[in-house]
Amino acid sequence: MDAVSENDLVKAHFDSPRRWIVVADSPFLPARGGGEREHLGFVEAATKAGLLGALVVPADSDPAAAGRQDDLPALERLVAPAPLITTPRRRAWRAVLSRKPYVVASRLIPKGLAQKVQQLAPDADAVIAFSYKVSELGRFLAQQLRLPALLRQHNLEGNYHRALAASASPPRSWLIGWEAGRIERDERRLEEASWLSAIADISAADARTRAQRSSVPVIHVPSFALGVGNRENEPTWQGSRSPVIVFVGALDVATNYDAVTWLAETVWPLVKARVPAARLQVVGRGPTPAVRTLVDKTADADLHADVPDPKSYLRQASVAVNPAVSGSGVNIKLVEYLSVGVPVVSTSRGMAGIDLRVGEDLLVADAPADFADHIVRLLTSDETAHRVAAAGHQTAMRILDVRTSLAVMASALNESKALRT
Repeated sequence: MDAVSENDLVKAHFDSPRRWIVVADSPFLPARGGGEREHLGFVEAATKAGLLGALVVPADSDPAAAGRQDDLPALERLVAPAPLITTPRRRAWRAVLSRKPYVVASRLIPKGLAQKVQQLAPDADAVIAFSYKVSELGRFLAQQLRLPALLRQHNLEGNYHRALAASASPPRSWLIGWEAGRIERDERRLEEASWLSAIADISAADARTRAQRSSVPVIHVPSFALGVGNRENEPTWQGSRSPVIVFVGALDVATNYDAVTWLAETVWPLVKARVPAARLQVVGRGPTPAVRTLVDKTADADLHADVPDPKSYLRQASVAVNPAVSGSGVNIKLVEYLSVGVPVVSTSRGMAGIDLRVGEDLLVADAPADFADHIVRLLTSDETAHRVAAAGHQTAMRILDVRTSLAVMASALNESKALRT
């Protein structure tokens, strides 16, 4: 079926449903990765709009043992006065061998959950499953409480996991590929699910693809990763007196290692040959030994690990680069780059799913020589750099307006409610 038009759905009011049970896929504070910032931005926006009735979060009984540093008290403060309800997670072979994919089966549905949610949020009138990983939790609550439900999709999940498999080595790649097949089949079932009122894809391209095969209405709702702050008054791009190129990303993620490797080995020597004074800054959390080795052997490259404010490096950069060469789905780092107003060079893969104007909002190239040409052009032409920076920032502020995105979601739920009554 055709994708639901945003223009048809956007309304200035939230008639009903207007009290949402939001199901997150895991505790998202501290918010370090793109997915965690996406969750945080949405929950902040829903809370500020008065839409949050309750937040349900699967959590590990011992986060440290699972390598996490979850801050549940901070989550409670974030959503107050709405209740925070935690559910258990399972990290065992029983989850792996479940008929559902592991990422779904590991989020358990505890006995009495529906009654607890109903007791703590009696006025809730819709369910938002804010990730494929909690689609079963969302289904259970929607059916038990007889409420309309919306599923937030961060990716075409089967495609995303196939991309992860392609960037891994055997036997891990075989396991991820097997799981990707299970996820694809589960996604198709969700696209026919009678309990779902709508699916909201973060990527415009994913929404178009899914809408062609889904009987559930599909809408495009851009990223919430920028949050609800008054971004017009936030400090933006200042630039640098010396030529500084910045990459920001989680440095323990394989796709980011692929990106930095491609940049350092195939693009950076071409830039240095034409702009000898140029320096490369690689900024992010949790750099692996492989990342450290790569940066150490790259000429005039510096590693800035686990910094408190990565945006400060973007504000002082000459150019930000997004050399994504693997993976799939919306690249959250590009959203953050544009929000700062820094001129950006990206691969086409890196801007997938975001409606941007190539050559105006950012420069795009997939061949190393062309990517290097774009970097050098921005380093050597102040007029071009400022024009691209301003256009990208303006477009980001328009398409990432959380008020519009909440209205799109509310309208989809309202439309479903109207059909049911």
